[in-house]
Amino acid sequence: MKRTVAFLLSFLLMLSIFGCQLPENNVNQTPQATPEAALSTEQTEPAATAEQTPTLMPTETLMPTDTPQSAQETVPDGKGVINFTIVLHLEGWHDGENETSFRRHAEQLREYADLFEQYGATMSLESKEIIDGCINWNDNVLLELQQRGHAVGIHADAGGQDGATIRSIVRTLTEMRGKLLLLGINATFASGVASKANWVKACEDAEIDTVSCMVAYGLWSLDESLRPAEFEPYRSPSVGHAPYPFELEDRLTPWLAEDGSNWIIDDPAGKVLIIPSGLSLNNAYEELNGITGGKSELDAEDIETWREILPRLVEASDSGNVNTFYAVWSFGSAVDMDLLEEWLQLIDGYVQSGNLRWSTIPEMAELYRANMQ
Repeated sequence: MKRTVAFLLSFLLMLSIFGCQLPENNVNQTPQATPEAALSTEQTEPAATAEQTPTLMPTETLMPTDTPQSAQETVPDGKGVINFTIVLHLEGWHDGENETSFRRHAEQLREYADLFEQYGATMSLESKEIIDGCINWNDNVLLELQQRGHAVGIHADAGGQDGATIRSIVRTLTEMRGKLLLLGINATFASGVASKANWVKACEDAEIDTVSCMVAYGLWSLDESLRPAEFEPYRSPSVGHAPYPFELEDRLTPWLAEDGSNWIIDDPAGKVLIIPSGLSLNNAYEELNGITGGKSELDAEDIETWREILPRLVEASDSGNVNTFYAVWSFGSAVDMDLLEEWLQLIDGYVQSGNLRWSTIPEMAELYRANMQ
């Protein structure tokens, strides 16, 4: 019995000795353990420290295209051609009721058109009361000017009233489009549609595909989370009449709107094109300097203001975009024709240099949509 026990103890001692030597022999005889083998034989070992395990270094540098979209915004190259027009609001007069007033305004329009055409310039006429004047007094000056190369649209003044709805805006736009169709004009662009109601949907329903001269009051229709910090609870469109976008250089790029709740966001699937407002012609100085309630006649300060902003517009243009801008002119008392020609000569200098190109609002819209294809 004692011999048996002694034999077993000796055998176990030998196994223990040779067992401790086997790993050394195996390491010396094999080139390198595979990761799988190391994992199976070292499961009980502590995790390797930073010194024991080298860190994997990237073999490629991420390019700018791998950054988030917001970081990809590029600086305008200042080499774009700006499509330019003058938007003339034919509103605020009783031309549908007063023949004398209508005929005076019709002749003024023809006189302005004669001057503009000397410089190859085209006007975008956004009409209101003068539509009834053309019908009632049998003088279709609007169709005449369209046939001369100018464009005719609508200044609706719809949507800013208390209780305005999609239906009420559609009704106004449809009635005005119907009257223009009687005159032989298919108007598809409009201004004066800013509203708390979903004015984008209203325009789409009324077959208006392009909106110009949008003002801050139109921000009311946005979801509250999308309203910019500058938004105020405007009481009326006349109070919230600042052009949107608020920054001059941001008004060079049109965009498509899908709905009134998010219209400041470009949506390629949208049906209504927003061509943002430019700068007043006859109130340029006041508008750019935040002065309200001032004069409304074109004067030398306005022309000087245009002289100052045109280089800014050129610098903010981009050859990769469709660039648009326009002067906004509220039709009123007869303008000083010498001053108007001085302004046209200023614009013509930029046209001749290739920085500006005369284009009506419909031509801008057509170019934008063609550029998307």
